[in-house]
Amino acid sequence: MDSLPPVHLGAIVLAASAVVLLARVPLEKALVEGADIFGQPRSQFLLDLALGLAAGGLAGLFNTLALGFPPFSGFKLFVGMGALAFLLALDSAITRQRLIIDRACTKNWRTPPESVHPMARKLALVAVSSAVFVAALITLILANGVDWLAMHAADPAALAQAKRSVTLEVVYVTGVLVAGVGFLIVRYAENLRRLLAEQTGVLESVSKGDLSRRIPVATADEFGVIAARTNAMIEGLKHRTELMNALEQAKAVQRSLLPGQIPVREGLDMAATASYSGQTGGDYYDFLELAGDSLAVVVADVSGHGVDSALLMASARGFLRQGALCLSDTSRIVTTLNRHLSRDVAGSGHFITLFMLVIDPRAKTVEWVRAGHDPAILYDPAQDAFSELAGRGLPLAVDQESAYLPGRLKQWPAGQIAVLGTDGLWEGFAPDGSMYGKDRLRQVVRDNAQATAQEILDAVVADWKDFLGAAPPQDDLTLAVIRFL
Repeated sequence: MDSLPPVHLGAIVLAASAVVLLARVPLEKALVEGADIFGQPRSQFLLDLALGLAAGGLAGLFNTLALGFPPFSGFKLFVGMGALAFLLALDSAITRQRLIIDRACTKNWRTPPESVHPMARKLALVAVSSAVFVAALITLILANGVDWLAMHAADPAALAQAKRSVTLEVVYVTGVLVAGVGFLIVRYAENLRRLLAEQTGVLESVSKGDLSRRIPVATADEFGVIAARTNAMIEGLKHRTELMNALEQAKAVQRSLLPGQIPVREGLDMAATASYSGQTGGDYYDFLELAGDSLAVVVADVSGHGVDSALLMASARGFLRQGALCLSDTSRIVTTLNRHLSRDVAGSGHFITLFMLVIDPRAKTVEWVRAGHDPAILYDPAQDAFSELAGRGLPLAVDQESAYLPGRLKQWPAGQIAVLGTDGLWEGFAPDGSMYGKDRLRQVVRDNAQATAQEILDAVVADWKDFLGAAPPQDDLTLAVIRFL
């Protein structure tokens, strides 16, 4: 081998490589491009490494069989070309990976890989393989030096020449390998930069509210997993945003079902409000025009709260308004409403509590129907006395055959204040766990007895919010205040 001129050795290496490269294109189409897209870089690496080893084997065999060199000399050539083929195969795999990344970014691939190949395992395999080739090359260099020393043991300058030769060869081989590995690291870092830039761009768009973009899934390692999981997160966020928008629309629709204006009646001062703990709720209030000059003030509460409660309340509102148009008797209106709701919500577990206060300012009459709801509170400032408009009646949609009988005041409650509400008011809880309660409600009404109905309502709501503090409301709040002038 020492007597073979470098030009001849180079010609042998090039000739062996050229023979092998003739098969590279058809093999690449069959074995690489026909493989799974995420496995193509691995297939590319294995193909080019195999071709490089084949070229090294051909060159070593030619040196041994045709030129008569010892088999050990051919083996050294095989190992050297194998090390070079290893670096070139890694470069081809990185290039193939870059093509896949560019294609994935262009076509916005989103399908996650069926199997994951951890990046740590790939890097470990590359590191171990590199160490094996380095160890093999250094071993061959040392073995060659020992052989040379054995042949020139009588020469006094042999030891110094051997040390110099071995040192130069080790430095040369190490330098070539370090330069090759450094070049491959830079190339691989470019692929990572491309992936990270794409992911960062998508996440920046998401942070600005654009949920139309997705991270391309271009690898079968941790980056591919992160991309797939992030896309799933964005998809879930998109669905959630659409749901929130739908709930906002539902909230607007439900708000539109509440009375836009409070009717004006001589001798009455009225105010009402509704506040929901979520986007939608199950509370409801209304003012219904009945026969003659009668006015029905209705406060109702569906069990639970949310979209299902809001839908049931909308249905109840439709039945109630239809009944108010067709019927004049308070008892028949509520009884008919109960029959409709019982058929609609049978088996759902939902029910509705309702309080209907019917006032006729001309006839000076007050009557009410209570369907499982808390009694209305009546305050007489002249006597500083509270009473309740009680009565018997199951909640609506519990028993289809249930009948509802009205209660009546014996005389017109001139100067008195009626308060109708839902349990979200007096069952509100402060951060310390204490409950607002009806006693506190009565005290606020007493303290503002000389104010208008709207001022009384505002005072109650303000006191309720102050009591809750930072604690979010757990239930919907509906409140109506009527002053009998």
